[in-house]
Amino acid sequence: MDQMKTVPLQTRQFLFDKEAPAVLRVSPGERIRFETEDADVSLIRTENDLYQDFSVLYEKGGGTNPLSGPVYIEGAKPGDTLAVEILRIEPGYWRGEGYTAIFSGLGALQNAAGSLQPPLEPRTKICRIADGFVHFKSHDKKREIKIPTSPFIGTIGVAPKEDRCSSGKMGRDFCGNIDISAVKAGSTVLLPVNVEGALLSLGDVHACQGDGEITGCALECQAVVEVRVNILPRGRSTCESWPQLLDETYLGVLVPLGAQNLTMAMQYGYAELARVMEKHFGFDLLDAYQLLNLVGEIRVGSEFSCLCRIARAYLTEEK
Repeated sequence: MDQMKTVPLQTRQFLFDKEAPAVLRVSPGERIRFETEDADVSLIRTENDLYQDFSVLYEKGGGTNPLSGPVYIEGAKPGDTLAVEILRIEPGYWRGEGYTAIFSGLGALQNAAGSLQPPLEPRTKICRIADGFVHFKSHDKKREIKIPTSPFIGTIGVAPKEDRCSSGKMGRDFCGNIDISAVKAGSTVLLPVNVEGALLSLGDVHACQGDGEITGCALECQAVVEVRVNILPRGRSTCESWPQLLDETYLGVLVPLGAQNLTMAMQYGYAELARVMEKHFGFDLLDAYQLLNLVGEIRVGSEFSCLCRIARAYLTEEK
């Protein structure tokens, strides 16, 4: 087995930044082990760690969704595509647990600004991660529900074209905080290269998450992530205007839309996927549109991100 280089937990930072110094340099084809911090930098360790206002937690931690990295990939240059193959994710690596929490104003089912709704009471739940399950206990401790772990990378990206972006943000030229559960072991993320070396960073692993991440806080945990990186030169990638996610079954477009809405994300994703089908798989554009209408699939990440995908079988079968 090829030797693996490690990005240690202590490299954590809160920006996708083209000026950030690389903590590691690797060659295409190398495997990398990322040690990742939880989304709130270990400030939530017990069920008594309660934060009525998420902004207080944000200020105390210096940010949210800390990134491990960045990693400089030798030979990557603007116009290339970086292929990040996710090999393994081990959630709860050091403590064997994760947390989910409710904060005032954060999440799809409450509104802290201009609302008559009283704030929800803060609540923190610590869940043990063991034997392939998340152990979720009811608030009164009378019920325990075992949820199969389904770990994935919540935040992944490269240096953006311009300036720098917070690790809690997202954008088409760098990806970012997408929180899409399909970004898991066995999949490959395709990212546009904007600067020499790409400067790959990742973090914010979730042990499990429902579609939509409706409270704004999944089962957050520390983790170890192993990936292999490669470079696809211009003209050899299906990646066009948006990042992509590939696996053995699907080809998909990641839409890190930001503070807009899922309807727009779906429109951008399917339009991009139809263009990819036309350019790289020989479809008439309107045929692609109609086929996606019949067999296209959407996985929802957060309130502002989604994955639009099609099964590879429809792209490769004989006409």
